[in-house]
Amino acid sequence: MKDIGYSEKFRVYGKLLTEVQAEITEMYYMFDLSLSEIAEIKGVTRQSVADTLKKVRAELDALEDKLSAGRKKRQITDLAQSLSEDKRQILMTILED
Repeated sequence: MKDIGYSEKFRVYGKLLTEVQAEITEMYYMFDLSLSEIAEIKGVTRQSVADTLKKVRAELDALEDKLSAGRKKRQITDLAQSLSEDKRQILMTILED
């Protein structure tokens, strides 16, 4: 089963990954492709895809531990729920940038 927490970490930190790492991670978490499907598309082995995803997960975890951007974004989103609708929309617009 895929850990959806990595989908969110990928949204926050995906631009810091290499192009290949980002492509494989996007295929796996965002497009819900299997390791075998990704391997076939990329022309690599299934094990290579699994190794890349393992490395990416470790890198995403390390980035979150150091920067906490994902946690801070969740806290701000939670705070937004207590605001009036117009202020919430302004805050959410800022967060989407």
